[in-house]
Formats: sequence, structure tokens, C-alpha cells
Amino acid sequence: MELLKHIVLFFISPLNLAISFFAIGMLLSRRKPYFSKIFKLMSLATFFLFSQPYVSDLLLYPLEHEHHYPNTQSDGDNPDYILVLACYYSTFGNVPDTSRWTECSLQRNVEAFKLHRKSGAPILITGGNFLHDSNVNYSEKAREFFEELGVSKDKIIITKLGTDTEEEVLSALPYIAGAKTWVVSSATHIYRLENLFSSYNCVGEFFPVNHHSKGLLTPYLAFPSASALSKSELAFYEYVALMKQKLTSNTVN
Repeated sequence: MELLKHIVLFFISPLNLAISFFAIGMLLSRRKPYFSKIFKLMSLATFFLFSQPYVSDLLLYPLEHEHHYPNTQSDGDNPDYILVLACYYSTFGNVPDTSRWTECSLQRNVEAFKLHRKSGAPILITGGNFLHDSNVNYSEKAREFFEELGVSKDKIIITKLGTDTEEEVLSALPYIAGAKTWVVSSATHIYRLENLFSSYNCVGEFFPVNHHSKGLLTPYLAFPSASALSKSELAFYEYVALMKQKLTSNTVN
């Protein structure tokens, strides 16, 4: 199962796919020149297609822009908890603490802080020991982050558990079951989170951050971009994760 996971992760990368097609084309160049040409053309097409920023925008659009930022103007509709999902904190190298937080972590944490300031609800942090240094716990580092921003210790709850989205939601269940929760995570994760909340009969309002696409559907051309390749891979990863979630939920049911 672990081998299959690594194979899938390898081939959801458009760059890996393009290189694989080209390598097959080179291997076939002497014995099967016709098929060699086809694979080489597939390699070029894969690279130029998924290195286009507009293509990556199209792939990400259904994931990121079907969920709109909720209206929080009503003061009488505050949550019981603000759940902020983990992203990553680097334990490697000699850099200031702020530089250790990835962009997605900073956006999620800042959004959770803003929602806390607005509602006064406690911040519920998930995330376990999945960092480069396995002795460092993500939840504990995130708690330090919020304390330095001035959030009171009694307004921060940490589960200290979770290495993926489902494990994090499970670790938060003792708090969010039967409660109203504002959920902060990256825009690409919202579908999976909605599915998880629905399967556990939890009530959540979802606040997407860390968008990777512009949300515009007007076609445009640009130079091939390494960033577009990375964003295309991110979209493919999320689609595969949604498929896996659907298949495993059907198996359980």
C-alpha cells in the first residue's frame, strides 16, 4: 500500500510525467521509432500544457473558488471553537522562528487569530509529530505562535495529534462534536473537510485561505512557469485525495 502511494505521488507531478514519457521515448527510439516519437511528443505536450499558469488556474478553480468566504458581520452568530488545521513548521536549519513557518501555516494562523479577535472563541489547534524533527510537536509550536500574538493561554486548546486532515479532525472531535465550529484551512482542502464534518455529523463554517489561483476564467497565454507546474501538481494531489476519500468512505459504509 505504501509503495502504491509513492507511485501515485510520483505520477501526479506533471514534470515527472513529462520526464517519464521522454525516457520511454528514448528507450523506444531504435526498435519502435514511431512510438518513440509519440512518447516524446506526449512529453513536450505534458510539459507545455501544465506549465501554463492558465491551465493550473483552471485545475484549481473548482477546488478553490466554489467556496466563498463566510459573512461574519452578525455578532450574535459566534462559534464555540475556531479550528485551525496544521500545515508545516520547519525544524531544519538556523533561521528566525518566523521564517520556519510555511506560507500556508502563516495564512491559516493569521486568519484564525483575526477570527478569534472578532468572536472571542477559543482557538483549537491540531497537528502532531510529523515535522523534520520528530521530537517537535506542531500543535505546541502553533500555541507558542498565538501566545506571542497576545492570545490568552486559556483561549488556546491543542490536541497534539494528527498527521493528515482526517487524523486532525478525529483529534478535534471531542470538542467539535455537538458544537459550532469555524474551520480555517487552505482553500484546496475545503471539500475534504466538508465531507469529514458531514460524516461525523459536525457543524462547521469554513474559512478558506492560501489560494493558489486567481479565480478568473478569462483565457490568457504566458511563458511556461515552474510555479504553474507546482500548482498543477497540487491540484492533481487534491483530486486524488478526494477520490481516495470517496472510495474509502464507500468501503466503510
